[in-house]
Amino acid sequence: MNTESPEQQAFRAILAQHQELKALLARIDEALAAREATIPQVGELLAELGDRLVKHFATEEDGGYFAEALAHAPQLVSKANRLLAQHPMMQSRAEQIVAETESLPPGGADAWWEETSRRFRAFRDELLRHETRENALLQEAYSRDIGSHD
Repeated sequence: MNTESPEQQAFRAILAQHQELKALLARIDEALAAREATIPQVGELLAELGDRLVKHFATEEDGGYFAEALAHAPQLVSKANRLLAQHPMMQSRAEQIVAETESLPPGGADAWWEETSRRFRAFRDELLRHETRENALLQEAYSRDIGSHD
């Protein structure tokens, strides 16, 4: 029998999604650093990241985890709205990285690896900061709600 509240289950589900994204980011980072994958394989990993972000952001935006959390902590709505407003820009940047991997720059393959690595690292760092802020917001929302039942 599961003794977790629905709020705790939702929070754990969010954290699991964030961990899955982090694992994919690590795989891409490793592929770019090692240069053992082919350029098309790296492109496929980046496309997978874009697809996962679409689904992840939709889950958060479409009355998903955020809506449930904010029902318990309405004072956090403005913070949540700022985070949600970042999603379209981040999705666009992910799509741009994928599009830019589809052709070699004038410097050839070496330039492709350098430029793709640079762009990906900047995006990865931005996404991880965003996910950390989301985790903190959700932790605050759920801890306030969960703590109120003790």
